[in-house]
Amino acid sequence: MDGARRRRGGHGAALSRELSEELGAEAAAASQVFLFSSPLDAGVAVQRFVVTRLATLDKSARSGPEFSDRSRDGYDLDRIDLRSDVTLIDTKPTAVKEFSLAYP
Repeated sequence: MDGARRRRGGHGAALSRELSEELGAEAAAASQVFLFSSPLDAGVAVQRFVVTRLATLDKSARSGPEFSDRSRDGYDLDRIDLRSDVTLIDTKPTAVKEFSLAYP
């Protein structure tokens, strides 16, 4: 079992928590579409990428710790059209951009 599931109640719970903290959002449903792994000194890093439709989005409800740190700059939301604007984004890892462009 990986760290996210062991510490936080599973990948779905982690996604829900991050959407709430970072966007003030709730997802209607989510599907994993891409899995990326890379070696680390301590093992392997695994990143899961999902597609979801947001049921709600309220940026005034964002609650991550970075939003209360006045020494940090603002956090504006950028909306992009994944069918056309993804080429303009410096996506990391690059394999995600390649995947996105392969499946319009």
